[in-house]
Amino acid sequence: MKNKKLTSIRRAIHLAWKNFYREGGLSFVSVFVLMIVIILSSSVFLISGVADIVIKDIEQKADVTIDFQLAVPEERIFEVKEEIEENFEISGMKYTSREEAKTQFIQRFGDRAAVMESLEEVGNPFPASINIRADDPYVYTQVASFLEEEHRDLIYNIDLYHREEVISGIFAITENIRRGGIIVSVVLGIIAILLVYNTIKLAIYGLREEIKVMRLVGSSNLFIQSSFIIQGAILGCIAAFVSFVLLFLMGFLIPQSYNITLEVNLHQYFLEMLPVVLLLQFSVGIFLGVVSSMVATSKYLK
Repeated sequence: MKNKKLTSIRRAIHLAWKNFYREGGLSFVSVFVLMIVIILSSSVFLISGVADIVIKDIEQKADVTIDFQLAVPEERIFEVKEEIEENFEISGMKYTSREEAKTQFIQRFGDRAAVMESLEEVGNPFPASINIRADDPYVYTQVASFLEEEHRDLIYNIDLYHREEVISGIFAITENIRRGGIIVSVVLGIIAILLVYNTIKLAIYGLREEIKVMRLVGSSNLFIQSSFIIQGAILGCIAAFVSFVLLFLMGFLIPQSYNITLEVNLHQYFLEMLPVVLLLQFSVGIFLGVVSSMVATSKYLK
């Protein structure tokens, strides 16, 4: 019984390959359109993932620096620091005194004689400051508003680096790409289904005499139908394989890192996601091919 099933499966696969080669031109077109759908869906998936990484990177580097008036004593600054810690969810806070700020400046520009001469003349023009980090970037706006309302007389300047506009812009671009990609993928997916559908339809039409003979000798509808479903799966697998090879080769063109004050290793991300992309591509290809075949066989095998 087991050998009989294996023989039936081998015959169904053989018949599927035969149909694939017989409808060579249409099979090629079907594979090509399926390949476009698969590559597009994979690209949308990868772009969404990169955008999420970029947004998280921006949020992690977000901070706000509060510069105090030169005359404000350290005791008063520490009081403000404690108020911020009590009223807001802060993940980190660093105090930099005037002397520390001057030392950092000298370490950075100490090799420039003109700058150092000017510094000696003016003394210490650097204010004490507090640098704040929070897990939620929107906390920075709340802290800035609090300081401007409660301690305006103590504050010299507030440098807000939460980059809300950048995050919102990336999110908007990503959403547009995701929506556009989904719409185009759906449209191309429908076209691919129709092409595979017609490929299977023509295969059934070309084998109509053989199908009649197979039925006369006792072949079941399930066996006959399975060969065409396997043909659809073959179309999907070939399209997925070619798509993966092209995407893999394109991966070597991706730079090691893309830096806009960010450090996102696109090459490493791509390599890490290859197994997921491979699974996604074959799932999409086989799904489209099998669904198209099942629809065609359910209608035309009758």
